[in-house]
Amino acid sequence: MALRGFCSADGSDPLWDWNVTWYTSNPDFTKCFQNTVLMWVPCFYLWACFPFYFLYLSRHDRGYIQMTPLNKTKTALGFLLWIVCWADLFYSFWERSRGIFLAPVFLVSPTLFSVTMLLATFLIQLERRKGVQSSGIMLTFWLVALLCALAILRSKIMTALKEDAQVDLFRDITFYVYFSLLLVQLVLSCFSDRSPLFSETIHDPNPCPESSASFLSRITFWWITGLIVRGYRQPLVGSDLWSLNKEDTSEQVVPVLVKNWKKECAKTRN
Repeated sequence: MALRGFCSADGSDPLWDWNVTWYTSNPDFTKCFQNTVLMWVPCFYLWACFPFYFLYLSRHDRGYIQMTPLNKTKTALGFLLWIVCWADLFYSFWERSRGIFLAPVFLVSPTLFSVTMLLATFLIQLERRKGVQSSGIMLTFWLVALLCALAILRSKIMTALKEDAQVDLFRDITFYVYFSLLLVQLVLSCFSDRSPLFSETIHDPNPCPESSASFLSRITFWWITGLIVRGYRQPLVGSDLWSLNKEDTSEQVVPVLVKNWKKECAKTRN
């Protein structure tokens, strides 16, 4: 009952209703579920990852990436998303000043999401300063946020198609802007930024494309497709092969191997 009061002024909006979500020919989520779970899930994901990711970036500095059109655009979109969230929040305060009582969710969710957008924008710049060309953490965040927003978008369209629908024009407009910005952010996150300054790959005549490949290219091994096709068409020669990544060289691999080998040898002696 307390959650109903959190989502609606009269307590009529439950978090979950099987008659709305399951036992119907046109399933949908309740407004309470949309304004809480679907809005909070991407926020909780990013905040849960932040301490570990921040520690990882602090210990893995790959260099400094200059400001590029891709990075500038992602940063600008992050600020625009922050502004959209604050617009929703200020609109709620304006409604309250006119004597319209709103449920607390209309204050809590925009505040949480606006702070999360600031965190996302901060991470975009932190990744640039640490030489991260493509981020799996941020790509996943934008994907989760877009999927959650897609469910809300479908619900809003279904509501708008009803003849007796009560439409919240301002919040609908800000949501459509928010959804569009999320979509653009997701698309931009699929691309890789330029190499960091003073990177070894800059002076390498034949660098391995894995180091500069996007996150999607790495998890699908798309970066190696060109070599596979070339090997299918003709026998590979030495000049077709790329230089080894630094972490794959014997200088990096052998000390770790020797260290663990000595540990295992010590166990057998005991």
